[in-house]
Amino acid sequence: MITSRRIPANRASEPIRLIQYAARPVDSRSDRGAFQRPVPWRLQYFIVMGGLMILVGSAAGCGTPKPQFEPNLAFMRYQKLAESRADFDDPELREQIDDIEHAVQWLFGTPDAPKLPEFDATELNHFLDLDRLKRSAGPVGGDLAEQTGGLYRQHCARCHGINGSGTGLMAGLLKPYPRDFRRGVFKFKRTSSQVPPTRQDMMRTIERGIPGTAMPSFAELSEEDRLALVQYVQYLSIRGELERFLIVEVAMELDEGERLVSWATREQNPDRFEEEVGWLREVASEPMRRWAEAASHVTHVPEPPEDWRSETSVSRGKALFFTTLTNCAACHGDTALGDGQTDDYGDWAKEFEPGKPAALRDYLALGALPPYKSQPRNLRLGVYRGGEDR
Repeated sequence: MITSRRIPANRASEPIRLIQYAARPVDSRSDRGAFQRPVPWRLQYFIVMGGLMILVGSAAGCGTPKPQFEPNLAFMRYQKLAESRADFDDPELREQIDDIEHAVQWLFGTPDAPKLPEFDATELNHFLDLDRLKRSAGPVGGDLAEQTGGLYRQHCARCHGINGSGTGLMAGLLKPYPRDFRRGVFKFKRTSSQVPPTRQDMMRTIERGIPGTAMPSFAELSEEDRLALVQYVQYLSIRGELERFLIVEVAMELDEGERLVSWATREQNPDRFEEEVGWLREVASEPMRRWAEAASHVTHVPEPPEDWRSETSVSRGKALFFTTLTNCAACHGDTALGDGQTDDYGDWAKEFEPGKPAALRDYLALGALPPYKSQPRNLRLGVYRGGEDR
């Protein structure tokens, strides 16, 4: 049976079960409202650090098997590969899921042994550095002074998860939840809405952190280590985007009984296999190209005019605030208290169909975190997640 667990069974020691309990969805009358107010980001950071110490202590010496990238079962459910959680027991569906995961692994490797596909376009082959990916991948070494790998698991996986899903061991305790890298969508960047961030954008986020969230600054790391982590996040995003594309391909394009790839041909007829899977490299090149070309789509933001605080400028801004052109007031409210709308979910949560209780139960069982409604920023506080600069 295919399952998705945020905490593998072989690590389910008592301390880990306590953390699972603390991160459980609010579903009882006695717990109602327990997580309605966000935890201050500094407290979130100490919760994460404390939880990590418990996890390291409980997992030490257990001889756990090598981790694998878990399939994106929630997105498969969203794309109707399965109409319910029970459908994941179907042998034909399990075969399709295996085909998807084999294809992604064939191109991008495993958490301990990342790979990169060979593209026809030379510039794509140089966008990610495999040595840097290996420095971020794998387990954390025992001697951190001579560490040659494991940077991502040491600094990122506890929140973002091994596969970048944003559902790491500590994710359920945090608000906002950690970013799901697999969608290839990021917030703090200088590029247009449909373009990934530049490497410089991501370096800035890692160096400065995101005030107002549990994302800390990693400025204490060397520049080389920060760059290795940035490239590994890009790798997880490109890998995740390919997986999502293949899920849609199986759900929308394949006929009943048709296979994504005939993996038996790989051993029986390698030449024919290479011909059959050539299209996979082409598909993988698309997200890689989007990331590689992001720097050419940076939006130039001019310096504000000298009179930007003038009465005329403020009046114009006030008029724009209430127009349908910007719709600022619709969310932030007429008085900017963040009380304009209180019943809508963010784009991240809508993929889990929060308005359909039966479907939502499936998504939660398949590894999704409980969605919460968007809370627009109270603009009067003057506190923004982008950092200290205004």
